[in-house]
Amino acid sequence: MAIGDTVQAGLGRMDFSAFQRAGEAQARVGERIGQTVGGVIEQYQLNKEKRNQLESTLQGQLSADPSIVQQLTMTGDETSDKKNMALFQKVQSGDASIADLERANGLLAGRTMQENAMLKRRISELNLSVQEALKDPTISKAVSEAQISSAKADYADSIASAEYAEKIADADLKRAQTEYYDARSKAEENSKSYTPGQRVDVEGMSGNKVSFVWTGNSLQPLNDRISQKAIDEAIVRGLDQAALQVYLEDNYDYDEKTQSYTFKGEKTFGFGGGEKNPMMEQAITILNMRGKVKDDDSVVSEEPTTTTEPTIDEHISANEEAKSSGKMFYTLNGKKYTVQ
Repeated sequence: MAIGDTVQAGLGRMDFSAFQRAGEAQARVGERIGQTVGGVIEQYQLNKEKRNQLESTLQGQLSADPSIVQQLTMTGDETSDKKNMALFQKVQSGDASIADLERANGLLAGRTMQENAMLKRRISELNLSVQEALKDPTISKAVSEAQISSAKADYADSIASAEYAEKIADADLKRAQTEYYDARSKAEENSKSYTPGQRVDVEGMSGNKVSFVWTGNSLQPLNDRISQKAIDEAIVRGLDQAALQVYLEDNYDYDEKTQSYTFKGEKTFGFGGGEKNPMMEQAITILNMRGKVKDDDSVVSEEPTTTTEPTIDEHISANEEAKSSGKMFYTLNGKKYTVQ
């Protein structure tokens, strides 16, 4: 009997499907483990970034207001204070969880919002108080005077500033400043011999007279009379001349006939008269000289002056000649006149 006749052929074939299914299951388990590990790593990275962000925000708030922790742990509510103290101790030690950091940030943000709201309310109340206060004529007047005083100071400082003259390219103003400071230096040379209240007249570089008064400690500019023409020509680029006009109206009397300003005189027991501001007086002196500074091309006669006054025709002729040459002044018989 042949072997094949007595044994079934199928019995010689083995079934490996169970092994195959086991291998597939193992592969799926490995895939799940890989996904789980990858997810854990990704979540760790996300948590790390979140922690860094929370810690950075917390640090920023604490740097802006270091006292805020004390405010949150000394509210008077014992339970809340202890809870907050324990939280910030964990944060400080580095043991705080993300939830702890989120709560700490929330506490700080809430406190900041509360303070901002209080500040906004206080500002609003203060604005209302200021508005009410300004209804008081005395306070309103004081504020107005302070504003005017500030405007005068700014104006006077600019007129006396070589830097400002340079900035606006005003050559006449710069020359006037130079002549003024030179005259003051000359006057200061003999200051030891002056007595308080003494008038000191000095001739400037271009022959202009510059007057001062010795106070006992320093020389102050002295303006006896200021012509309206000088004020009209005192416009300086970039400066509001209103400050000068207000000062003149408050402290000088204007004469329509001579078209000039004369100091009102000192106040008596705080009433009447005027009050000289040294800085404004200095500015006026410089401005007055600005229109009188001798032009570089002008020539003053060195001949002795005579008592004979130039005729009208001589004035007209010299005036027209100077005007056609673009000069600001002309001279006749040793005297200098402004071109009309």
